[in-house]
Amino acid sequence: MKKLLSIILALLMLTALVACGAPADNGDGTDSAVDTTLDTSNEAEIDYNTKFNITVIAGTTGMGFAKLMNDDKNGEAKFDYNFEVVSGADLASSAIIGGKANLAAVPTNLAAVLHQKTGGEVQVVAANTLGVLYLIENGETVTDIASLKGKTVYCCQQGANPEYITNYLLTENGLKVGEDVILDFTYNTPDELTTAIGSGIVDLAVLPEPKVTAALSQNESLRRAINFSDEWEKVSGGLPLVQGCLIATKSFIDAHSAELALFLEEYKASIDFVNANADEASKMIEEFGIIPKAPLAKKAIPNCNIAFLAGEEMAEGMMSFYRVLYAANPASVGGAEPDSAKLFFVAK
Repeated sequence: MKKLLSIILALLMLTALVACGAPADNGDGTDSAVDTTLDTSNEAEIDYNTKFNITVIAGTTGMGFAKLMNDDKNGEAKFDYNFEVVSGADLASSAIIGGKANLAAVPTNLAAVLHQKTGGEVQVVAANTLGVLYLIENGETVTDIASLKGKTVYCCQQGANPEYITNYLLTENGLKVGEDVILDFTYNTPDELTTAIGSGIVDLAVLPEPKVTAALSQNESLRRAINFSDEWEKVSGGLPLVQGCLIATKSFIDAHSAELALFLEEYKASIDFVNANADEASKMIEEFGIIPKAPLAKKAIPNCNIAFLAGEEMAEGMMSFYRVLYAANPASVGGAEPDSAKLFFVAK
Protein backbone atom coordinates (compact mmCIF):
# COMPACT_ATOMS: atom_id res chain seq x y z
CA MET A 1 0.00 0.00 0.00
CA LYS A 2 2.85 2.39 0.87
CA LYS A 3 4.50 1.69 -2.50
CA LEU A 4 1.18 2.39 -4.28
CA LEU A 5 0.88 5.72 -2.44
CA SER A 6 4.38 6.66 -3.58
CA ILE A 7 3.48 5.89 -7.23
CA ILE A 8 0.26 7.92 -6.99
CA LEU A 9 2.18 10.85 -5.50
CA ALA A 10 4.71 10.75 -8.34
CA LEU A 11 1.91 10.74 -10.95
CA LEU A 12 0.21 13.69 -9.28
CA MET A 13 3.48 15.64 -9.29
CA LEU A 14 3.99 14.91 -12.99
CA THR A 15 0.43 16.01 -13.80
CA ALA A 16 0.92 19.23 -11.86
CA LEU A 17 4.12 20.07 -13.75
CA VAL A 18 2.50 19.43 -17.14
CA ALA A 19 -0.52 21.56 -16.25
CA CYS A 20 1.68 24.49 -15.28
CA GLY A 21 3.29 24.67 -18.73
CA ALA A 22 5.94 27.25 -19.59
CA PRO A 23 6.33 30.27 -17.31
CA ALA A 24 4.57 33.46 -18.39
CA ASP A 25 6.73 36.15 -19.99
CA ASN A 26 6.63 39.68 -18.60
CA GLY A 27 7.50 41.24 -21.96
CA ASP A 28 10.98 42.20 -20.81
CA GLY A 29 12.60 38.83 -21.23
CA THR A 30 11.99 37.77 -17.61
CA ASP A 31 9.54 35.24 -16.28
CA SER A 32 6.45 36.16 -14.29
CA ALA A 33 7.01 36.96 -10.62
CA VAL A 34 4.46 34.28 -9.74
CA ASP A 35 6.38 31.05 -9.17
CA THR A 36 4.20 28.06 -10.02
CA THR A 37 6.95 25.48 -9.39
CA LEU A 38 6.20 23.08 -6.55
CA ASP A 39 9.01 22.69 -4.03
CA THR A 40 8.89 18.89 -4.00
CA SER A 41 12.54 18.10 -4.70
CA ASN A 42 13.10 16.62 -1.25
CA GLU A 43 9.76 14.81 -1.31
CA ALA A 44 10.63 13.17 -4.63
CA GLU A 45 13.88 11.83 -3.19
CA ILE A 46 12.28 10.14 -0.19
CA ASP A 47 12.16 6.35 -0.31
CA TYR A 48 8.93 5.37 1.40
CA ASN A 49 10.01 1.74 1.33
CA THR A 50 12.71 2.47 3.91
CA LYS A 51 12.34 0.15 6.86
CA PHE A 52 12.86 1.54 10.36
CA ASN A 53 13.79 -0.97 13.06
CA ILE A 54 13.11 0.80 16.35
CA THR A 55 13.77 -0.52 19.86
CA VAL A 56 11.82 1.10 22.66
CA ILE A 57 12.39 0.62 26.39
CA ALA A 58 9.15 0.16 28.29
CA GLY A 59 8.43 3.24 30.38
CA THR A 60 8.53 6.98 29.90
CA THR A 61 11.03 7.08 27.01
CA GLY A 62 8.72 4.89 24.96
CA MET A 63 5.38 6.57 25.67
CA GLY A 64 5.66 9.10 22.85
CA PHE A 65 5.72 6.30 20.27
CA ALA A 66 2.23 5.04 21.10
CA LYS A 67 0.35 6.91 18.36
CA LEU A 68 3.01 6.09 15.78
CA MET A 69 2.83 2.41 16.73
CA ASN A 70 -0.92 2.53 16.35
CA ASP A 71 -0.67 4.21 12.94
CA ASP A 72 1.83 1.59 11.84
CA LYS A 73 -0.48 -1.22 12.97
CA ASN A 74 -3.33 0.31 10.96
CA GLY A 75 -1.19 0.89 7.83
CA GLU A 76 -1.40 4.67 8.22
CA ALA A 77 2.27 5.46 8.95
CA LYS A 78 4.57 7.02 6.37
CA PHE A 79 7.16 4.25 6.50
CA ASP A 80 7.49 0.58 7.33
CA TYR A 81 8.14 0.53 11.07
CA ASN A 82 9.25 -2.51 13.01
CA PHE A 83 8.93 -1.76 16.73
CA GLU A 84 10.37 -3.85 19.55
CA VAL A 85 9.53 -2.99 23.17
CA VAL A 86 12.15 -4.25 25.62
CA SER A 87 12.33 -4.28 29.40
CA GLY A 88 15.72 -2.64 29.96
CA ALA A 89 18.51 -0.45 28.66
CA ASP A 90 20.86 -3.40 28.25
CA LEU A 91 18.54 -4.95 25.66
CA ALA A 92 18.29 -1.65 23.78
CA SER A 93 22.10 -1.42 23.75
CA SER A 94 22.40 -4.94 22.37
CA ALA A 95 19.86 -4.20 19.66
CA ILE A 96 21.76 -1.14 18.45
CA ILE A 97 25.26 -2.60 18.70
CA GLY A 98 24.19 -5.92 17.21
CA GLY A 99 22.47 -4.31 14.23
CA LYS A 100 18.98 -5.50 15.11
CA ALA A 101 17.81 -1.90 15.48
CA ASN A 102 18.81 1.24 13.63
CA LEU A 103 17.02 3.52 16.13
CA ALA A 104 16.38 3.22 19.86
CA ALA A 105 14.79 5.30 22.61
CA VAL A 106 17.20 5.26 25.56
CA PRO A 107 18.25 7.18 28.68
CA THR A 108 20.38 10.22 27.86
CA ASN A 109 23.54 8.95 29.53
CA LEU A 110 23.34 5.64 27.64
CA ALA A 111 23.36 7.57 24.35
CA ALA A 112 26.72 9.09 25.30
CA VAL A 113 28.11 5.73 26.43
CA LEU A 114 27.11 4.05 23.16
CA HIS A 115 28.50 6.96 21.14
CA GLN A 116 31.89 6.50 22.83
CA LYS A 117 31.75 2.72 22.77
CA THR A 118 31.08 2.56 19.03
CA GLY A 119 33.61 5.22 18.04
CA GLY A 120 30.91 7.68 17.05
CA GLU A 121 28.71 5.20 15.18
CA VAL A 122 25.74 6.11 17.39
CA GLN A 123 24.28 9.63 17.30
CA VAL A 124 21.43 11.41 19.04
CA VAL A 125 18.65 12.51 16.68
CA ALA A 126 16.12 13.93 19.19
CA ALA A 127 15.43 14.40 22.87
CA ASN A 128 12.15 12.78 23.85
CA THR A 129 11.84 12.91 27.65
CA LEU A 130 12.62 15.74 30.02
CA GLY A 131 12.95 15.36 33.77
CA VAL A 132 10.96 12.50 35.31
CA LEU A 133 12.33 12.60 38.87
CA TYR A 134 10.32 13.79 41.86
CA LEU A 135 10.83 13.81 45.60
CA ILE A 136 7.68 12.47 47.20
CA GLU A 137 6.86 12.78 50.87
CA ASN A 138 4.61 11.09 53.35
CA GLY A 139 3.90 14.28 55.26
CA GLU A 140 4.08 18.07 54.90
CA THR A 141 7.57 19.01 56.12
CA VAL A 142 9.35 19.57 52.79
CA THR A 143 8.75 22.85 50.97
CA ASP A 144 11.96 23.15 48.97
CA ILE A 145 15.42 21.58 48.72
CA ALA A 146 16.75 23.69 51.59
CA SER A 147 14.15 22.12 53.88
CA LEU A 148 15.78 18.70 53.33
CA LYS A 149 18.59 19.66 55.71
CA GLY A 150 18.88 17.15 58.53
CA LYS A 151 16.75 14.55 56.78
CA THR A 152 17.32 11.11 55.29
CA VAL A 153 16.20 10.78 51.69
CA TYR A 154 15.76 7.35 50.16
CA CYS A 155 16.99 7.16 46.60
CA CYS A 156 17.11 4.37 44.03
CA GLN A 157 19.76 3.30 41.53
CA GLN A 158 23.00 4.15 43.28
CA GLY A 159 25.71 4.97 40.76
CA ALA A 160 23.17 6.07 38.16
CA ASN A 161 21.20 9.16 37.13
CA PRO A 162 18.90 9.46 40.18
CA GLU A 163 21.89 9.61 42.51
CA TYR A 164 23.88 12.01 40.34
CA ILE A 165 20.95 14.38 39.80
CA THR A 166 19.99 14.36 43.48
CA ASN A 167 23.58 14.99 44.57
CA TYR A 168 23.92 17.86 42.10
CA LEU A 169 20.73 19.60 43.18
CA LEU A 170 21.57 19.24 46.86
CA THR A 171 25.09 20.59 46.31
CA GLU A 172 23.91 23.51 44.17
CA ASN A 173 21.55 24.44 46.99
CA GLY A 174 24.36 24.50 49.55
CA LEU A 175 23.73 21.11 51.17
CA LYS A 176 26.48 18.54 51.74
CA VAL A 177 25.53 14.97 50.97
CA GLY A 178 26.45 12.72 53.87
CA GLU A 179 26.40 15.60 56.34
CA ASP A 180 23.40 17.86 55.80
CA VAL A 181 21.38 15.22 53.96
CA ILE A 182 21.77 11.44 54.09
CA LEU A 183 21.02 9.51 50.90
CA ASP A 184 19.93 5.97 51.68
CA PHE A 185 19.98 3.30 48.96
CA THR A 186 18.50 0.48 51.02
CA TYR A 187 15.76 0.13 48.40
CA ASN A 188 17.90 0.37 45.29
CA THR A 189 15.44 -0.49 42.53
CA PRO A 190 12.53 1.80 41.63
CA ASP A 191 10.07 -1.02 42.33
CA GLU A 192 11.50 -1.66 45.79
CA LEU A 193 11.44 2.01 46.72
CA THR A 194 7.92 2.46 45.32
CA THR A 195 6.71 -0.34 47.56
CA ALA A 196 8.59 1.04 50.58
CA ILE A 197 7.15 4.53 50.43
CA GLY A 198 3.76 3.33 49.26
CA SER A 199 3.48 1.14 52.33
CA GLY A 200 4.72 3.88 54.68
CA ILE A 201 8.06 2.30 55.56
CA VAL A 202 9.91 5.45 54.43
CA ASP A 203 8.77 9.09 54.36
CA LEU A 204 10.98 10.69 51.69
CA ALA A 205 11.89 9.12 48.36
CA VAL A 206 13.32 10.16 45.00
CA LEU A 207 11.49 8.27 42.26
CA PRO A 208 10.94 8.55 38.51
CA GLU A 209 7.64 8.50 36.69
CA PRO A 210 5.57 6.40 36.28
CA LYS A 211 6.66 4.93 39.65
CA VAL A 212 5.66 8.19 41.35
CA THR A 213 2.10 7.85 40.08
CA ALA A 214 2.06 4.21 41.16
CA ALA A 215 3.18 5.14 44.69
CA LEU A 216 0.63 7.96 44.98
CA SER A 217 -2.07 5.51 43.93
CA GLN A 218 -1.07 3.15 46.75
CA ASN A 219 -1.04 5.76 49.51
CA GLU A 220 -3.23 8.88 49.60
CA SER A 221 -0.97 10.44 52.25
CA LEU A 222 1.85 10.86 49.73
CA ARG A 223 2.45 14.04 47.73
CA ARG A 224 4.88 15.43 45.21
CA ALA A 225 7.05 17.66 47.38
CA ILE A 226 9.74 18.65 44.85
CA ASN A 227 9.79 18.56 41.06
CA PHE A 228 13.43 17.97 40.12
CA SER A 229 12.86 19.39 36.62
CA ASP A 230 11.93 22.76 38.09
CA GLU A 231 14.89 22.68 40.45
CA TRP A 232 17.26 21.76 37.62
CA GLU A 233 16.20 24.77 35.56
CA LYS A 234 16.80 27.06 38.54
CA VAL A 235 20.47 26.05 38.75
CA SER A 236 21.16 25.54 35.03
CA GLY A 237 20.20 28.94 33.70
CA GLY A 238 16.83 27.73 32.46
CA LEU A 239 18.10 24.74 30.49
CA PRO A 240 15.85 21.66 30.65
CA LEU A 241 16.77 18.42 32.34
CA VAL A 242 16.84 15.89 29.48
CA GLN A 243 16.61 12.29 30.64
CA GLY A 244 15.55 10.43 27.51
CA CYS A 245 16.46 10.60 23.83
CA LEU A 246 16.30 8.86 20.48
CA ILE A 247 19.51 7.51 18.96
CA ALA A 248 20.31 6.15 15.52
CA THR A 249 23.24 4.40 13.90
CA LYS A 250 25.39 6.65 11.75
CA SER A 251 25.19 4.19 8.85
CA PHE A 252 21.40 4.53 8.85
CA ILE A 253 21.61 8.31 9.17
CA ASP A 254 24.04 8.59 6.25
CA ALA A 255 21.94 6.33 4.03
CA HIS A 256 18.52 7.73 4.95
CA SER A 257 18.89 11.31 6.20
CA ALA A 258 15.89 12.56 4.19
CA GLU A 259 13.71 9.71 5.41
CA LEU A 260 14.91 10.23 8.98
CA ALA A 261 13.99 13.91 8.86
CA LEU A 262 10.46 13.04 7.74
CA PHE A 263 10.22 10.31 10.37
CA LEU A 264 11.13 12.84 13.07
CA GLU A 265 8.21 15.00 11.96
CA GLU A 266 5.89 12.01 12.29
CA TYR A 267 7.41 11.11 15.64
CA LYS A 268 6.90 14.66 16.94
CA ALA A 269 3.25 14.47 15.88
CA SER A 270 2.93 11.21 17.84
CA ILE A 271 4.40 12.83 20.96
CA ASP A 272 2.07 15.82 20.60
CA PHE A 273 -0.90 13.45 20.31
CA VAL A 274 0.07 11.53 23.46
CA ASN A 275 0.41 14.74 25.46
CA ALA A 276 -2.91 16.13 24.21
CA ASN A 277 -4.98 12.93 24.34
CA ALA A 278 -4.09 11.09 27.53
CA ASP A 279 -7.27 8.99 27.58
CA GLU A 280 -6.87 7.57 24.09
CA ALA A 281 -3.07 7.44 24.19
CA SER A 282 -3.01 5.55 27.48
CA LYS A 283 -4.95 2.70 25.89
CA MET A 284 -2.37 2.51 23.11
CA ILE A 285 0.44 2.61 25.66
CA GLU A 286 -1.03 -0.42 27.41
CA GLU A 287 -1.74 -2.24 24.14
CA PHE A 288 1.87 -2.01 23.00
CA GLY A 289 3.33 -2.96 26.38
CA ILE A 290 4.98 0.39 27.13
CA ILE A 291 3.25 0.65 30.52
CA PRO A 292 1.21 -2.31 31.84
CA LYS A 293 -2.05 -0.53 32.67
CA ALA A 294 -3.87 2.27 30.84
CA PRO A 295 -5.21 3.95 34.02
CA LEU A 296 -1.67 4.27 35.37
CA ALA A 297 -0.42 5.63 32.04
CA LYS A 298 -3.28 8.15 31.88
CA LYS A 299 -2.47 9.51 35.34
CA ALA A 300 1.28 9.57 34.64
CA ILE A 301 1.31 11.26 31.21
CA PRO A 302 0.91 14.87 32.48
CA ASN A 303 3.96 14.43 34.75
CA CYS A 304 6.21 12.41 32.46
CA ASN A 305 7.46 15.43 30.52
CA ILE A 306 7.29 13.66 27.18
CA ALA A 307 8.69 16.13 24.68
CA PHE A 308 10.37 16.57 21.33
CA LEU A 309 13.54 18.65 21.15
CA ALA A 310 15.88 18.85 18.18
CA GLY A 311 18.74 20.98 16.96
CA GLU A 312 20.36 23.53 19.25
CA GLU A 313 17.69 23.25 21.94
CA MET A 314 18.33 19.51 22.17
CA ALA A 315 22.11 19.89 22.19
CA GLU A 316 22.22 22.63 24.84
CA GLY A 317 19.97 20.79 27.25
CA MET A 318 21.74 17.47 26.87
CA MET A 319 25.24 18.92 27.08
CA SER A 320 24.28 20.65 30.33
CA PHE A 321 23.28 17.27 31.73
CA TYR A 322 26.38 15.54 30.37
CA ARG A 323 28.68 18.01 32.09
CA VAL A 324 27.05 17.22 35.42
CA LEU A 325 27.30 13.48 34.83
CA TYR A 326 30.91 13.71 33.72
CA ALA A 327 31.85 15.65 36.84
CA ALA A 328 30.08 13.06 39.02
CA ASN A 329 31.46 9.99 37.25
CA PRO A 330 33.17 10.06 33.82
CA ALA A 331 32.18 6.44 33.22
CA SER A 332 28.51 7.45 33.29
CA VAL A 333 28.97 9.14 29.89
CA GLY A 334 31.48 6.69 28.43
CA GLY A 335 34.68 8.01 29.97
CA ALA A 336 34.92 11.36 28.18
CA GLU A 337 32.78 14.46 27.97
CA PRO A 338 30.78 14.15 24.72
CA ASP A 339 31.68 16.27 21.70
CA SER A 340 28.45 17.98 20.64
CA ALA A 341 29.69 18.42 17.06
CA LYS A 342 29.93 14.64 16.68
CA LEU A 343 27.21 13.39 18.97
CA PHE A 344 24.14 15.12 17.54
CA PHE A 345 22.42 14.70 14.18
CA VAL A 346 20.44 17.72 13.04
CA ALA A 347 17.83 17.15 10.32
CA LYS A 348 18.02 19.60 7.43
